[in-house]
Amino acid sequence: MKLPVNIHQIPIINYHKISIRNDVGITTRHPADFKRDMQLLRQEGYQTVTFADLLSGDPLPEKPVIVTFDDGYRCVYQQALPVMQKLGQKGVVFIPTAYIGKENGWDVRIAGKTFAHCDERQLIELQQAGFEIGSHGRTHRALDLLSQEEMERELNQSKQELKILLGKEPVSICYPFGRFDLTIISAAKDAGYRFGAASLYFKMNLNGLSHFALRRFNIYRFESSERLRAKLRMNFNSWRGYRDWLIQQGAKATVFYQKRILKFYQQRN
Repeated sequence: MKLPVNIHQIPIINYHKISIRNDVGITTRHPADFKRDMQLLRQEGYQTVTFADLLSGDPLPEKPVIVTFDDGYRCVYQQALPVMQKLGQKGVVFIPTAYIGKENGWDVRIAGKTFAHCDERQLIELQQAGFEIGSHGRTHRALDLLSQEEMERELNQSKQELKILLGKEPVSICYPFGRFDLTIISAAKDAGYRFGAASLYFKMNLNGLSHFALRRFNIYRFESSERLRAKLRMNFNSWRGYRDWLIQQGAKATVFYQKRILKFYQQRN
Protein backbone atom coordinates (compact mmCIF):
# COMPACT_ATOMS: atom_id res chain seq x y z
CA MET A 1 0.00 0.00 0.00
CA LYS A 2 1.50 3.31 -1.08
CA LEU A 3 0.66 6.28 1.13
CA PRO A 4 1.23 9.99 0.41
CA VAL A 5 3.30 10.19 3.61
CA ASN A 6 5.54 7.89 5.64
CA ILE A 7 3.17 6.92 8.43
CA HIS A 8 6.10 5.95 10.63
CA GLN A 9 7.02 9.63 10.78
CA ILE A 10 3.63 10.55 12.27
CA PRO A 11 3.55 10.40 16.07
CA ILE A 12 0.77 8.28 17.53
CA ILE A 13 -0.18 8.76 21.18
CA ASN A 14 -2.65 6.57 22.99
CA TYR A 15 -5.06 6.95 25.89
CA HIS A 16 -7.42 4.57 27.67
CA LYS A 17 -9.70 6.18 30.25
CA ILE A 18 -10.21 9.96 30.64
CA SER A 19 -11.85 10.11 34.03
CA ILE A 20 -11.85 11.58 37.54
CA ARG A 21 -12.74 8.16 38.99
CA ASN A 22 -10.12 6.47 41.13
CA ASP A 23 -8.53 3.56 39.32
CA VAL A 24 -5.81 1.16 40.46
CA GLY A 25 -4.17 1.20 37.03
CA ILE A 26 -2.09 4.07 35.65
CA THR A 27 -3.75 4.32 32.24
CA THR A 28 -6.50 6.64 33.51
CA ARG A 29 -5.75 10.27 32.56
CA HIS A 30 -7.42 13.04 34.56
CA PRO A 31 -9.65 15.24 32.34
CA ALA A 32 -7.71 18.39 33.32
CA ASP A 33 -4.42 16.74 32.29
CA PHE A 34 -5.97 15.51 29.04
CA LYS A 35 -7.16 19.02 28.25
CA ARG A 36 -3.65 20.31 28.88
CA ASP A 37 -2.29 17.61 26.55
CA MET A 38 -4.58 18.62 23.70
CA GLN A 39 -3.79 22.30 24.23
CA LEU A 40 -0.08 21.45 24.09
CA LEU A 41 -0.56 19.68 20.75
CA ARG A 42 -2.18 22.80 19.37
CA GLN A 43 0.48 25.11 20.83
CA GLU A 44 3.23 22.97 19.29
CA GLY A 45 1.59 23.19 15.87
CA TYR A 46 0.29 19.63 15.70
CA GLN A 47 -2.98 18.90 13.91
CA THR A 48 -4.84 15.67 14.50
CA VAL A 49 -5.54 13.23 11.68
CA THR A 50 -7.01 9.73 11.52
CA PHE A 51 -5.88 6.62 9.69
CA ALA A 52 -8.76 7.11 7.26
CA ASP A 53 -7.38 10.57 6.44
CA LEU A 54 -4.19 8.93 5.17
CA LEU A 55 -6.25 7.07 2.56
CA SER A 56 -8.37 10.00 1.45
CA GLY A 57 -5.81 11.57 -0.85
CA ASP A 58 -6.36 14.96 0.77
CA PRO A 59 -3.28 17.01 1.75
CA LEU A 60 -2.09 16.37 5.29
CA PRO A 61 -1.15 19.14 7.74
CA GLU A 62 2.50 20.05 8.17
CA LYS A 63 2.67 18.44 11.62
CA PRO A 64 0.15 15.61 11.78
CA VAL A 65 -0.45 13.55 14.93
CA ILE A 66 -2.79 10.63 15.56
CA VAL A 67 -4.55 10.45 18.94
CA THR A 68 -6.00 7.03 19.72
CA PHE A 69 -8.19 5.67 22.51
CA ASP A 70 -8.10 1.97 23.31
CA ASP A 71 -11.21 0.11 24.51
CA GLY A 72 -13.76 2.80 23.59
CA TYR A 73 -14.70 3.71 27.14
CA ARG A 74 -17.76 5.92 27.61
CA CYS A 75 -15.60 8.55 29.32
CA VAL A 76 -13.94 9.22 25.96
CA TYR A 77 -17.30 10.42 24.68
CA GLN A 78 -18.06 12.29 27.90
CA GLN A 79 -14.66 13.86 28.58
CA ALA A 80 -12.39 13.74 25.53
CA LEU A 81 -14.90 14.60 22.81
CA PRO A 82 -15.94 18.04 24.18
CA VAL A 83 -12.30 19.08 24.68
CA MET A 84 -11.20 17.98 21.23
CA GLN A 85 -14.24 19.44 19.48
CA LYS A 86 -13.56 22.82 21.05
CA LEU A 87 -9.95 22.69 19.79
CA GLY A 88 -10.92 21.42 16.32
CA GLN A 89 -9.37 18.01 16.92
CA LYS A 90 -10.36 14.42 16.30
CA GLY A 91 -9.15 10.97 17.28
CA VAL A 92 -9.41 7.24 16.67
CA VAL A 93 -11.45 5.09 19.06
CA PHE A 94 -10.82 1.33 19.12
CA ILE A 95 -13.81 -0.60 20.45
CA PRO A 96 -14.32 -4.32 21.25
CA THR A 97 -17.66 -4.74 19.53
CA ALA A 98 -19.13 -7.40 21.84
CA TYR A 99 -18.96 -4.82 24.66
CA ILE A 100 -20.57 -1.85 22.93
CA GLY A 101 -22.85 -0.27 25.55
CA LYS A 102 -21.70 -2.76 28.20
CA GLU A 103 -19.28 -2.82 31.11
CA ASN A 104 -15.72 -4.12 30.74
CA GLY A 105 -16.38 -7.70 31.74
CA TRP A 106 -13.30 -8.80 29.78
CA ASP A 107 -10.98 -7.03 32.25
CA VAL A 108 -9.74 -7.81 35.75
CA ARG A 109 -12.14 -6.06 38.14
CA ILE A 110 -10.03 -4.91 41.07
CA ALA A 111 -12.22 -4.07 44.09
CA GLY A 112 -15.25 -4.78 41.88
CA LYS A 113 -14.85 -1.56 39.87
CA THR A 114 -16.28 -1.53 36.36
CA PHE A 115 -16.17 0.94 33.50
CA ALA A 116 -18.73 1.26 30.71
CA HIS A 117 -17.92 1.25 27.00
CA CYS A 118 -19.51 3.65 24.52
CA ASP A 119 -22.95 2.65 23.32
CA GLU A 120 -24.11 2.70 19.71
CA ARG A 121 -25.44 6.27 19.80
CA GLN A 122 -22.20 7.59 21.28
CA LEU A 123 -20.08 5.85 18.67
CA ILE A 124 -22.25 7.31 15.92
CA GLU A 125 -21.90 10.79 17.42
CA LEU A 126 -18.13 10.36 17.68
CA GLN A 127 -17.99 9.44 13.99
CA GLN A 128 -20.18 12.43 13.10
CA ALA A 129 -17.70 14.63 15.00
CA GLY A 130 -14.88 13.44 12.72
CA PHE A 131 -13.56 10.62 14.88
CA GLU A 132 -12.60 7.31 13.33
CA ILE A 133 -13.98 4.15 14.93
CA GLY A 134 -11.63 1.19 14.62
CA SER A 135 -11.80 -2.42 15.73
CA HIS A 136 -10.33 -3.73 18.98
CA GLY A 137 -11.41 -7.26 18.17
CA ARG A 138 -14.79 -8.51 19.24
CA THR A 139 -14.28 -9.80 22.78
CA HIS A 140 -10.93 -8.18 23.67
CA ARG A 141 -9.04 -11.45 23.79
CA ALA A 142 -5.36 -11.93 22.99
CA LEU A 143 -5.48 -12.93 19.33
CA ASP A 144 -2.25 -14.91 19.45
CA LEU A 145 -3.73 -17.30 22.04
CA LEU A 146 -6.76 -18.19 19.91
CA SER A 147 -7.17 -20.84 17.27
CA GLN A 148 -6.90 -19.67 13.67
CA GLU A 149 -10.67 -19.88 13.30
CA GLU A 150 -11.36 -17.92 16.50
CA MET A 151 -8.78 -15.28 15.63
CA GLU A 152 -10.24 -14.73 12.16
CA ARG A 153 -13.73 -14.54 13.66
CA GLU A 154 -12.58 -11.80 16.06
CA LEU A 155 -11.22 -9.79 13.12
CA ASN A 156 -14.06 -10.33 10.68
CA GLN A 157 -17.08 -10.15 12.94
CA SER A 158 -15.95 -6.96 14.66
CA LYS A 159 -15.34 -5.38 11.27
CA GLN A 160 -18.77 -6.40 10.00
CA GLU A 161 -20.52 -5.20 13.16
CA LEU A 162 -18.90 -1.78 12.90
CA LYS A 163 -19.83 -1.55 9.23
CA ILE A 164 -23.49 -2.30 10.03
CA LEU A 165 -23.55 0.22 12.88
CA LEU A 166 -21.61 3.06 11.26
CA GLY A 167 -22.28 2.58 7.56
CA LYS A 168 -18.62 2.23 6.64
CA GLU A 169 -15.94 -0.38 7.06
CA PRO A 170 -13.26 0.31 9.67
CA VAL A 171 -9.80 0.72 8.18
CA SER A 172 -7.82 0.19 11.37
CA ILE A 173 -7.48 -2.39 14.10
CA CYS A 174 -5.73 -2.30 17.44
CA TYR A 175 -4.58 -5.74 18.56
CA PRO A 176 -5.83 -6.39 22.12
CA PHE A 177 -2.95 -6.17 24.64
CA GLY A 178 -0.67 -5.25 21.72
CA ARG A 179 -0.16 -8.96 20.98
CA PHE A 180 0.24 -10.01 17.37
CA ASP A 181 2.34 -12.06 15.00
CA LEU A 182 2.72 -12.46 11.25
CA THR A 183 -0.26 -14.81 11.07
CA ILE A 184 -2.47 -12.19 12.70
CA ILE A 185 -1.13 -9.45 10.43
CA SER A 186 -1.89 -11.59 7.38
CA ALA A 187 -5.41 -12.30 8.63
CA ALA A 188 -6.01 -8.60 9.35
CA LYS A 189 -4.92 -7.73 5.83
CA ASP A 190 -7.16 -10.44 4.34
CA ALA A 191 -10.08 -9.12 6.44
CA GLY A 192 -9.71 -5.75 4.70
CA TYR A 193 -8.03 -3.65 7.39
CA ARG A 194 -5.43 -1.15 6.19
CA PHE A 195 -3.61 -0.30 9.43
CA GLY A 196 -2.81 -2.08 12.67
CA ALA A 197 -1.74 -0.61 16.02
CA ALA A 198 0.79 -2.78 17.81
CA SER A 199 3.10 -2.84 20.83
CA LEU A 200 6.29 -0.85 21.34
CA TYR A 201 8.80 -3.61 20.71
CA PHE A 202 8.77 -6.60 18.42
CA LYS A 203 11.30 -8.54 16.39
CA MET A 204 9.99 -9.90 13.13
CA ASN A 205 10.33 -9.38 9.42
CA LEU A 206 7.13 -7.58 8.44
CA ASN A 207 7.54 -8.28 4.73
CA GLY A 208 6.39 -4.82 3.63
CA LEU A 209 3.45 -4.75 6.04
CA SER A 210 4.90 -2.39 8.64
CA HIS A 211 1.71 -0.28 8.56
CA PHE A 212 0.08 -3.24 10.34
CA ALA A 213 2.53 -2.87 13.25
CA LEU A 214 2.41 0.82 14.14
CA ARG A 215 4.13 1.80 17.38
CA ARG A 216 2.46 4.17 19.81
CA PHE A 217 3.33 5.79 23.11
CA ASN A 218 0.75 5.48 25.89
CA ILE A 219 0.09 8.62 27.90
CA TYR A 220 -0.16 7.63 31.54
CA ARG A 221 -1.66 9.27 34.60
CA PHE A 222 1.67 10.70 35.79
CA GLU A 223 2.96 12.14 32.48
CA SER A 224 4.08 15.78 32.51
CA SER A 225 3.95 18.15 29.54
CA GLU A 226 7.68 17.63 29.02
CA ARG A 227 7.24 13.88 28.89
CA LEU A 228 4.47 14.29 26.33
CA ARG A 229 6.77 16.47 24.22
CA ALA A 230 9.46 13.80 24.45
CA LYS A 231 7.07 11.08 23.36
CA LEU A 232 5.99 13.13 20.37
CA ARG A 233 9.60 12.94 19.19
CA MET A 234 9.01 9.18 18.73
CA ASN A 235 12.28 7.95 20.22
CA PHE A 236 11.11 4.42 20.87
CA ASN A 237 14.60 3.26 21.80
CA SER A 238 14.89 5.73 24.67
CA TRP A 239 14.58 4.85 28.35
CA ARG A 240 10.99 6.08 28.14
CA GLY A 241 10.28 3.54 25.45
CA TYR A 242 11.76 0.72 27.52
CA ARG A 243 9.93 1.91 30.64
CA ASP A 244 6.63 1.97 28.77
CA TRP A 245 7.28 -1.51 27.43
CA LEU A 246 7.80 -2.75 30.98
CA ILE A 247 4.56 -1.08 32.10
CA GLN A 248 2.67 -2.74 29.26
CA GLN A 249 3.74 -6.15 30.56
CA GLY A 250 1.20 -5.62 33.34
CA ALA A 251 -1.51 -6.43 30.78
CA LYS A 252 -0.44 -10.07 31.09
CA ALA A 253 -2.48 -10.17 34.30
CA THR A 254 -5.65 -9.62 32.28
CA VAL A 255 -4.54 -12.18 29.70
CA PHE A 256 -4.11 -14.72 32.51
CA TYR A 257 -7.47 -13.71 33.97
CA GLN A 258 -9.20 -14.34 30.66
CA LYS A 259 -7.36 -17.57 29.94
CA ARG A 260 -7.80 -19.21 33.33
CA ILE A 261 -10.24 -17.58 35.72
CA LEU A 262 -12.84 -16.09 33.35
CA LYS A 263 -12.83 -19.22 31.19
CA PHE A 264 -13.39 -21.38 34.31
CA TYR A 265 -16.49 -19.39 35.35
CA GLN A 266 -17.84 -19.34 31.81
CA GLN A 267 -17.55 -23.12 31.59
CA ARG A 268 -19.33 -23.55 34.93
CA ASN A 269 -22.21 -21.36 33.80
